[in-house]
Amino acid sequence: MSLLDGGPDTVTVYPAGPVQPDGTRGPEGAPVVVQCRIQPSTSEEAAQLGYVDVTLYRLLARTLPAGPWSRVVWQGRDWTVVGEPKRHNGSARTRHDTAMIRRR
Repeated sequence: MSLLDGGPDTVTVYPAGPVQPDGTRGPEGAPVVVQCRIQPSTSEEAAQLGYVDVTLYRLLARTLPAGPWSRVVWQGRDWTVVGEPKRHNGSARTRHDTAMIRRR
């Protein structure tokens, strides 16, 4: 069993809805539960959006059904996927997705 398949964290991913003709987003997609591994990435102490600090986490999963602006629920909190998730293609054993998440 790979470390990617048996991660200690579980998240619920709500894919972002499609962009409507008026520029707003449609409803979120159906929730998907993903077994993953989450690692701290960066932390900045800045008064941004009312938070004292902004911490980014790296989410690693075998497959991640998320895109930019998808909502992730981890440890009872809402997080946003920052940018486009990255697909790491390699062998079947090492193939995985990574995404950066930031608290909403």
